[in-house]
Amino acid sequence: MSQPTQLKLDHKFDAESMRHYLNGELSVLHCHHYASLYTQLAIDANETELLASVAEETFTSVLSDYFEKNSVESLDDRIAAGCNYFAAIGLGKMSVTYLGNDSGQIVLEESHVDKGWMKKWGSFDAPVNHIGRGYIAGMFSAVWGKSVKTYQVREVESIVTGAEKSCFKVHKG
Repeated sequence: MSQPTQLKLDHKFDAESMRHYLNGELSVLHCHHYASLYTQLAIDANETELLASVAEETFTSVLSDYFEKNSVESLDDRIAAGCNYFAAIGLGKMSVTYLGNDSGQIVLEESHVDKGWMKKWGSFDAPVNHIGRGYIAGMFSAVWGKSVKTYQVREVESIVTGAEKSCFKVHKG
């Protein structure tokens, strides 16, 4: 197996508009305390699907564009780029147990959303990583060249509920 291509990140800061850009895409640099706060707001408003949907739409596009612009074609390189991008934008450390066209499993050894939540409120009785769930759905769509809403993602183990790692099951449909 060949060595995966290194993730190429071009970070620019526009001092006039006070905006950050990663690979030409407007980006908000991640803060796990802020992310845990708006996750709590989404839970309170029963709008967690909104967080997941926005992340899915955003990262399907961002990763698809990255693959195209950098000629990332092999499955191994696309997986590596998706995992590395997740870390680069400050969401945590992701590994792929299995990534098939119809299903898969993703593990987060570290989740910055969970970490921020735990520092603010301690453990919780349900998963809170709706942004990560959306990112994973978007990554699967980008890796396989599918449209948004092709994959469903469910967090079956969660750091915030006491698990050592967060585990996500993915299926098509």
